[in-house]
Amino acid sequence: MIDNGPLLNFFKEYCEKVDITIEELFLKSRKRDLVEKRMVLSYVLRKSLGMTYQDIGKSLEKNHASIIHSIKTIENFLSVYPHIKRLYSAADETLTDHKEKLIEFYNSPIRTEIEREKQLVEILLDNNSKLKLKIKQLKKQLHGIEEE
Repeated sequence: MIDNGPLLNFFKEYCEKVDITIEELFLKSRKRDLVEKRMVLSYVLRKSLGMTYQDIGKSLEKNHASIIHSIKTIENFLSVYPHIKRLYSAADETLTDHKEKLIEFYNSPIRTEIEREKQLVEILLDNNSKLKLKIKQLKKQLHGIEEE
C-alpha cells in the first residue's frame, strides 16, 4: 500500500463513499464494480490533480498503461452511464475535502513534468543551433568546391 498519508486518507474516504474497502481498491480483481471505481479514481487523480499516469499507477499499484486505458474509457462512460457520474461526483467531492493536504503531493509530479519538458526544449534548441552551424560549414565547403 502507498506511503503517502494524505493520499491514503483520500483513498479511504472515497472507498467509504463508494462502498468498498481500501483492500478491495488495491486488489487485482477484475470485477466490474471494482474496476469502475478504480477507473473513476484514476480519472479524478489525473484531471483534478494533474498527476502523471506513472504516479497514479504507483499509488494504485497498477501499470501506467492500465491507467491510460482507464482514463480514456471512463471519459466515454461518464457521458453515458449515470452510476459512473455518481462515482465521479463522490470522488470529486471527496477530493475537494482533501485537496489542500494533497497540494504538495500533486504539485511535485507537475513541476517535475514541466522541468523535463523545459530540459527537452533546451536540448532541442541546442541541437538545432549545432545543426545550423554544421549546415553553414557544409555550404561553405560546397561553394569552395564549386568555385575550383
